[in-house]
Amino acid sequence: MLAPRALLTVALVALLTYLILVPLAAVVRSSVTWHPGDVRLHGVEVEVGAPTTYHWTRVFASALTRNLLVLPLLRTLAVAAGVVVMVLAMGGGLAWLVTRTDVAFQRAIAALATLPYMLPSWALAMAWLAVFRNQGVGAPAGFVEFLTGWQAPEWVVYGGVPIAITLGLHYFPFGYLFLSAALRHLDAELEESADMLGLGRWQVLRAVTVPLVRPAVLSVALLAFARAIGTFGTPAILGLPVRFHVMSTQIYALTLTGREGQAYVLALVLMALAACGLLVNVRMVGTRRSYATVGGKGGRSRRIRLGRWRVPLGVGALAFLLMAGILPLGLLTWSSLMRNLGDFSPDNLTLHHWMGAGTPGINDGQPGILRNPQNLVAIWNSVRLGLLGGAICGILGLLVGYVVVRGRGGVVAQFLEQTSFVPMLIPSIAFGAVYLAVFGRGGWVAPALYGTFTLLVLVTVGKQLPYAARAGISAQMQVARELEDAAAVLNVPWYRRWAHILFPLTRPAFLAGALIVFMTTVRELSLYVLLVSPRTPLMAAQAYWYTEVGFRQLADAFTVLLVLVVLVVTAATALVERRSRRLRLAGETG
Repeated sequence: MLAPRALLTVALVALLTYLILVPLAAVVRSSVTWHPGDVRLHGVEVEVGAPTTYHWTRVFASALTRNLLVLPLLRTLAVAAGVVVMVLAMGGGLAWLVTRTDVAFQRAIAALATLPYMLPSWALAMAWLAVFRNQGVGAPAGFVEFLTGWQAPEWVVYGGVPIAITLGLHYFPFGYLFLSAALRHLDAELEESADMLGLGRWQVLRAVTVPLVRPAVLSVALLAFARAIGTFGTPAILGLPVRFHVMSTQIYALTLTGREGQAYVLALVLMALAACGLLVNVRMVGTRRSYATVGGKGGRSRRIRLGRWRVPLGVGALAFLLMAGILPLGLLTWSSLMRNLGDFSPDNLTLHHWMGAGTPGINDGQPGILRNPQNLVAIWNSVRLGLLGGAICGILGLLVGYVVVRGRGGVVAQFLEQTSFVPMLIPSIAFGAVYLAVFGRGGWVAPALYGTFTLLVLVTVGKQLPYAARAGISAQMQVARELEDAAAVLNVPWYRRWAHILFPLTRPAFLAGALIVFMTTVRELSLYVLLVSPRTPLMAAQAYWYTEVGFRQLADAFTVLLVLVVLVVTAATALVERRSRRLRLAGETG
């Protein structure tokens, strides 16, 4: 009979294989087989499920290749490059100010630096429209046109430029977090040595500082690139009105029109792009033998004195963070209170879009978001999906961490660690397409789950597990093995050792992983846009539907409500954890 840890290992290997590797194999298979829609769309007599290279040929070698693949791919790469540049510039600039200078208001800047990530990326896109929307592109006037009379050109309102800017504003907190950690541990003696050799400040930055933090820079670039190429909501809101297709919106369009096989081919192309980014990262970091900057004798950091620029730069940084994190939410709230878009008079303010009854002349009779039963279902689905997915991922993350740490160096431990990280590298829209391929119509691998809440839970666990697994591995590495071994010597069963020793010691990691999963799940659109149905609405998908059909105030109101739900649950979780920590400390000292 297998020991409990061996049984746990087998169960985790089977679960990760089913949630991650089997769907990847299924999407490859689906890209080389006929689908029911192929008969209707292409007028060919085929056997559904029979092998074919039709989809690959149509995407890569047909008259439609330019529109199906080339243009969306080039636009995706251009947008992703712009996002990477913005993330590195904004995140790196803030990190440098906070960690390497004596800029004013450092604590406030550090506290607000992650605020823009609290908003969904597509919420920033909607706020962008609220600011720059103009009558010249067939829409009511936005705030800029109302205040200044200037009509922004179409390329400012829609297309690649606003998509890159809004995604950059959303993802730059990653750059700040990664680069500030790297810069904070950089020994100033290295820079001072370069100073003594006669190098100027900018030469030191280019020749010493940047090379030493290159691993962090490349990690940020890879993360921003992978997120940008797979994001759906922002490109859909700012691109589809002018037929600016990127890969994610192209996959969505192909799926909606019954061309799943071609959508799966594009999903595989997106995965290949993310994999290429990882290989480039590994190759470039591997060209240097060592990037160590923290030694056994310790080091010290040097802060550059900004002089008269200390306060202006601090004020500018705070203004930028407030503009990126607070202003969009304020704009969306204001827009949600306008009876008619473009009319900024006080008489036009109303709560109709929040709690009004359906009126034929407004939004085609749609009631306010809080009086629509479908919206209430969407709110409940999003909250319970976030809580359930967070709890499952948190537990699985600790279990994966336990097996990986206890079996460190073994083949199985390496398999679990690397496999649990794979979803991080798969763009969200592609991961949703993968699960659609597996669970859409069902088969020998999986039952038909499309339109069920179970499918949403499965895709949530599969995609979000890397966050919890990283937290679980880190937490388990901090727990001395002797604690469990001592209990084992006393013949304490494994489940009791876990419940009374391991889990209490690693509970902060469980809560951190669960909270990250909750926040990501509730505001996620790209992952679920192909999987939601009228029976399983979610808040993000419902907000996007309002945008798609032109009910902008309802979309803005629902987006504000979504952000408030995330903030309330996050704050409640933090308060509960703080109270439980105080009770534990009181019990230990009592």
